[in-house]
Amino acid sequence: MGVAVLALLSVGIISSACENEAPVATVPAEYLQFDADGVVFQMTHRFTQEGVLQAMVIADTAIQWHDSTAVALRVVDLRVFDEDGSERAQVTSRRGTLDTRTERMTAQGNVVMVIPADDRTIESQELHYDPRGERIWSDSAFVMRHQGRVLRGTSFTSDLEFRNFVIRGSGT
Repeated sequence: MGVAVLALLSVGIISSACENEAPVATVPAEYLQFDADGVVFQMTHRFTQEGVLQAMVIADTAIQWHDSTAVALRVVDLRVFDEDGSERAQVTSRRGTLDTRTERMTAQGNVVMVIPADDRTIESQELHYDPRGERIWSDSAFVMRHQGRVLRGTSFTSDLEFRNFVIRGSGT
């Protein structure tokens, strides 16, 4: 009788363990078209210089290839920091590309850059960020809101401090 009860308990434990199996993660079918070597969900990449955090990229999805330094990103949040650790700028976009060798990033699709220190917002469909070259630019039409003014143009280029901000095709 004791063996029968033990056998029933064992069957009950085994069957309840089968019912609680972890769900299998699946990749959306569109990601299979990339022929990627790796797909990372909830990616965070930190840019540091001499141990100091310069910038951080957070992406919902990162798609990587072994033979490339380019990483395709989906749902992107780039944060750039000052030397004291305060947030210098934040860029959000639907997608982007990060070059892990040069640390350059291109944000694409509903790009919004906010610079809290001087109340500046730039909206565009594409924005390029080059931390080593210390510049930011867009080859697409943009709208910039700064201290109550609205500037528009077909493209712009600037240093990271916005001291040398050049607008092409400008208008208000």
